[in-house]
Amino acid sequence: MPVELIPCAAYLLLALVLGLVPGLSVSRNVAGFVAGNRSLDTLLLYFVLGAAAFSSFAFLGGPGWAYSRGGAALYVIVYGALGMVPFYFLGPRARRIGARLGLYTQAELISRRFDSRALQLTIAVFSLAALVPYLTLQIKGVGYILNVASHGLLSEWQGALLAYGIVTLYVLYSGMLGLGWTSVLMGVAMLTVGWLFGLYLPWKFYGGVGQMFHALAASPQATMLLPPGLTAGGGSWD
Repeated sequence: MPVELIPCAAYLLLALVLGLVPGLSVSRNVAGFVAGNRSLDTLLLYFVLGAAAFSSFAFLGGPGWAYSRGGAALYVIVYGALGMVPFYFLGPRARRIGARLGLYTQAELISRRFDSRALQLTIAVFSLAALVPYLTLQIKGVGYILNVASHGLLSEWQGALLAYGIVTLYVLYSGMLGLGWTSVLMGVAMLTVGWLFGLYLPWKFYGGVGQMFHALAASPQATMLLPPGLTAGGGSWD
């Protein structure tokens, strides 16, 4: 087994355990499965929202875009910051209303607000249409990581199938609480890896973050530091 595959396997095993354990105590009804018995505290919600906002693109595509296109990737910072603003104001109110009226989905909430069955179905269809590609992106990203970490021992579809099977197991058994605790694991892992390599690699190769940018500014790729970055073809906008 390639050594790079060992931490990946350990992570998947830990995620499976963390995802299954909440199922031992969660209620076997809609409130337990969809809303985690409405018991998600600030910590769990923080990591659940982080897992929803930062996907395989945030960990693979975003850094790759920054590496190859430079300033063009700065838009990620903008939508990452502004995207949570509406939720900050609307999210707590929606949660209070949902708990009071016994609602569990966006479609139910909007239907109750506007008394429209057609609107409820429309929101449900649009939510499904948006979530399925997003979930596919997540699983595809894991498949790509496992393919690279295994040096081709696992194909991308085999890695994706493995990850999909693990997620399916703990989601079906534990529902939202299982998702919450695996989101904590993923968030801690991403923050640790991000800060570790974001600080260590610049220090290792350049002596620090500032020195890294000075080296980049003095290199032929200095234009990558300037918005709007490089074009899709890798050339300058000029």
